[in-house]
Amino acid sequence: MLLYEDAEFYIQTQESEIPWLLIFTKEPYKELGDMPKELRKRLWDIYDIVEQELKDFYKPTKINMASFANMLPRVHIHVMARFKEDSYFPNPMWGEKVREASLVLPDEDLFHKRLLLALHREARKEGLL
Repeated sequence: MLLYEDAEFYIQTQESEIPWLLIFTKEPYKELGDMPKELRKRLWDIYDIVEQELKDFYKPTKINMASFANMLPRVHIHVMARFKEDSYFPNPMWGEKVREASLVLPDEDLFHKRLLLALHREARKEGLL
């Protein structure tokens, strides 16, 4: 599901038992190094907001970040809130399942609203909205 979009980036949710977001560039850059430096800086600013909001809202055991881009060869970053009780922890979400888990997490819609407010605040500050 598309959660956020501006002139340079968009954020989607990944269907999962854990809070999992993907940050994409609108331009289909293949590698981070192909991006203009200012755009890379903005990507990390967005990542920082997503990570902080995940930490503040969900209080996870760990935040995982990944950027393989082998199947989809364009810049995108996975940001995942991980919990000791999730089905794969401590393995990666693409790894071997360790247990059957049933996490009870705070309301996802409320998290999305909080994240959108933080992202819009930053975009307005940068003159992008």
